[in-house]
Amino acid sequence: MTADLIVRGDHLAVLSPLTVIQAPGSESPRALVWGLDLRHEATRHAAQKRLKQVSREVAGFAATYPRLTHVLVAYTHGGSLPEGTCLATAAQTSTRMHATLERTRGQSIDVVTLDVTGWEDGELLRDRILEAVTGNASAAGDVALGWHDIVDIPIHAAAMRQFY
Repeated sequence: MTADLIVRGDHLAVLSPLTVIQAPGSESPRALVWGLDLRHEATRHAAQKRLKQVSREVAGFAATYPRLTHVLVAYTHGGSLPEGTCLATAAQTSTRMHATLERTRGQSIDVVTLDVTGWEDGELLRDRILEAVTGNASAAGDVALGWHDIVDIPIHAAAMRQFY
């Protein structure tokens, strides 16, 4: 079984169940999942700076896939920083990437950043991501979530909670 998504970026163990089912490299996927390991960033500022930098790179990479309707950036700081340290920056980068991609494509695209620090259930994360990417684009818009936000509910429902 393969999904209409690709996984790129840093290797995160929690994303392994997704890498197994990703689309072949020759296909143009509907979803991009990007892993980002911030464990080696010594300070909160350094982690936030790297998150911004990588988000710009992801936006450029995403622009090469015309069918793309979902971009998810899953990052971890490995517990070296307090929980939620990068969520505000993640929200800003999601908004910026969302606006840039929608403007250049002229179509809706979801951009979700997920703090997966401490998440150990790769199968549940796989299921949450598959739920999100098989749904309509623009259901989540642009949002940054912690893993606690999506343990019991789908990504789109957690995104809606943030908007209301």
